[in-house]
Amino acid sequence: MIYDTKENLQNYKGISKNLDLALDYLERADLSGMEAGRYEIDGSHVFALVQAPQTRPQEQCRWEAHKKYIDIQYLIDGQETIGFQKTEAMAVSEAYDAAKDIVFFRENGEGFFPRLVPGSFVICFPTDAHKPLICEGEPKRIKKAIVKVEVQSPTSD
Repeated sequence: MIYDTKENLQNYKGISKNLDLALDYLERADLSGMEAGRYEIDGSHVFALVQAPQTRPQEQCRWEAHKKYIDIQYLIDGQETIGFQKTEAMAVSEAYDAAKDIVFFRENGEGFFPRLVPGSFVICFPTDAHKPLICEGEPKRIKKAIVKVEVQSPTSD
């Protein structure tokens, strides 16, 4: 898991070609002016989902992880807390659904919970369970971009 701000996006280049495309996109795109929807960056390899969800109390949020895609969750507007912990420390509550690229985990009372503010982001790798959309105080509508980055094998260009 990586937690940082937009000013440091380029520090994470070189991990993979797909991740580089995603980081370049986040650096140059005017996300605040984008409507909710899917935005192609490189077909199904790298794409952005702009969303305007409402945050919820922590007990209403779920731990999840993905195998095919790395998530970059970038906050455009509002405030969100997101939980993290390693998948190996968790028990599966719903088996991996390959069509939706998602697996859910049982609550275990642990984790790291950073607060996202506009311009901050997290990168969630397949070994990172994450629990998004947690509110502090009253639930509020936020705007975020989730850039889905297809995992590449170490031999991929």
